[in-house]
Amino acid sequence: MPQAATQEGEASGSGPTLVLRRGRSSTVSATPTTTTRSMALVRARRKPPGSQSPQEPPVRSPTSKRKRGAAANQESKERTRTRDEEEEEEEDGVSSAGSSPIRAPQIPDALYEDLDMLKAIQDIHDAYDEKLGRQMELPTLYLHTCKPPTCLSTNPKLLRVRESTTKTVLAAAPSVIGLSSSVGRHSLTRCSGFWVDWDEENKKGTVLTTAHLIRTKSPSSNDWLGKDEYAPKAKVFVHFRDATTEKATMLYYEKHYNLAMFEVRVDEPVQLLSFNDDVKSAEEVFELGRDESSFLTIGHGMVQYLNPNLLERHHYLYVHGTDEHPKYDNGGPVIDFDGKIVGMLYMYVSLLHACMSIHCGLRKRGTENKQILRMSRPHLGLKFSAIKLLDPPLIEQILVKCSIDSGLIVQEVSEGSPAEKLGFRVGDVIECLNGKHVSTTVELENMLLSKYVEGSSGLNSEVDIEVWVFHMRRSLWRSKTLTVKVSDDAEVIVRGGMHPSPTKFLRFVVGNSHLWH
Repeated sequence: MPQAATQEGEASGSGPTLVLRRGRSSTVSATPTTTTRSMALVRARRKPPGSQSPQEPPVRSPTSKRKRGAAANQESKERTRTRDEEEEEEEDGVSSAGSSPIRAPQIPDALYEDLDMLKAIQDIHDAYDEKLGRQMELPTLYLHTCKPPTCLSTNPKLLRVRESTTKTVLAAAPSVIGLSSSVGRHSLTRCSGFWVDWDEENKKGTVLTTAHLIRTKSPSSNDWLGKDEYAPKAKVFVHFRDATTEKATMLYYEKHYNLAMFEVRVDEPVQLLSFNDDVKSAEEVFELGRDESSFLTIGHGMVQYLNPNLLERHHYLYVHGTDEHPKYDNGGPVIDFDGKIVGMLYMYVSLLHACMSIHCGLRKRGTENKQILRMSRPHLGLKFSAIKLLDPPLIEQILVKCSIDSGLIVQEVSEGSPAEKLGFRVGDVIECLNGKHVSTTVELENMLLSKYVEGSSGLNSEVDIEVWVFHMRRSLWRSKTLTVKVSDDAEVIVRGGMHPSPTKFLRFVVGNSHLWH
């Protein structure tokens, strides 16, 4: 039978670490019973009095002490400190390994033929796998085995700025947090967010994220149908970078702009990023978020100025080159190469500023009146696209035929809306609202939101908006007063359908009978 390792050299890795040792119950020792570290610590802590004791500083005569004065005392203190440091370094050196080195089991082939040893051999391999698994959980090794590299490591276009952008991302990372939600025992989703405020007096931080965090149903991809359902009383937790969690309290959520704001207890001040309102088309940006393990996620792309399609809201921020359906960074910040926030995924920073102003209003009015203020906006009942974001040949055709090179093209009119009753039709062009020129849908949303952020008295009320519109079918400019509802709910565009009477339908069928043959 192989003999158990007894020498210190074997325990430290110079010989086989895992050996077989038969006992009364045929058990196996996977590792030596006494490691190098433990033996060294025992020797260091059980030194007999007087053995290798540090030498005392030489005793000086009173005359010598008077000559040297404070210098002697200082030298004595330095020597004492040096001895203490040496003892501490010696003990640190002994225990720095933390455990014995990992060695793969080397089992002689003959032992596998012994049926009584199979269980012991399996225990040895299990112990080795367990120790190897613990090693791979170390922060310095874990990422290399389970996390794919980010764009900063794989994108060749970022090689020239990798060092500077890495610093930028790491500087912004403390502002990015993860959030999760649940209703009862049912988990809803996990997403990202970022700090936007810090209440030093109450030790609370405010997080801005997406309302998708508390969304329970989304039956349609058409945002304008307003079919999404939410759970305002859902339980929400904030996941910090160190993997700790804290329950959050919802301040409010906004369906139309897909925003939600939460408050959470934080003992230390949080990091707040600055904002950049002047993001340019084709400007390179990073999308930041955190995954289920609170690891930082990084996406890279360029800002695109695009018209929304008929399923999307007017305020979207488009970033080319990133995942169209991100799993975790939905709600996280989009930052420029200077580390400033230019928006959230699908939302420009200008709208975030409006959200911040609402939060400031809530803070001023006191925590007992948090539901007084809302992010309200007029519901125009219209969908638009911007002329300036069309392909140049299309812009030229509109300019040649209509002498118009800027404004918003009406893409859809909600059935039964005030706009439809006033004669607004698909293809018309709106150039001004309340005397202010509007050239993109984002500008439109900024104008509406900045003017109509009101208290509860403004909710579900009506306002008049002066609209300068070009009726394409008549080739005429007209000024129309559009009276619309102001609401904090998501705007719904109802697509109209033709409902002919039975008589008209029969006439249509008879008159077009040749089509059925």
